[in-house]
Amino acid sequence: MDLISYFRDTLGWPDELIEAIDVVSNKKVFSKKQVVLPTDNYSRNVFFIEHGMVRMFYNKSGKDITHYFFNEGAFAAGSESTFYHRRSIYGIEAVEDAIITIVPFSLIEDLAKHSILVNQLIQSILLQSLVGFSTRLHSLQFETAQERYQNLINQHPDILRRAPLGDIATYLGISQQTLSVIRAQR
Repeated sequence: MDLISYFRDTLGWPDELIEAIDVVSNKKVFSKKQVVLPTDNYSRNVFFIEHGMVRMFYNKSGKDITHYFFNEGAFAAGSESTFYHRRSIYGIEAVEDAIITIVPFSLIEDLAKHSILVNQLIQSILLQSLVGFSTRLHSLQFETAQERYQNLINQHPDILRRAPLGDIATYLGISQQTLSVIRAQR
């Protein structure tokens, strides 16, 4: 689903709001493994995933660690820089060929001054991030590797079908070898 259809059909936004965003948004095609946003960046953009899957990642001791996956119909952003004007350690990379619409957050902020609908969008993006990161933190702190893998199967089977095993392993907080052992036991 493209961004305009999302605003019109899913959120029911009026045409004037949609047009204001459409004028300044920029649709780009990214190939598999292409970096959408590098780590250690300052970006005031919000990324809407129209097609494909991306991962948010960071670099630890020279190794890329997957923090989160986003697929069609989701907004991705480096919260620190987008919302709080600070450099973000997180980057975004296409897991598969992707079409992404990039929207300057400054426009969203300006529209939010006069529109409850835009404020609700900002709240939704922030709440989705908060719930996702909170769930992930809980999982890493209190679940075994096998439990994390089982939850991934139950809650996000699309990730297992679409993302490379190395990215999945770092997302689960385990080595690729450990992931292979867990998969073989199933």
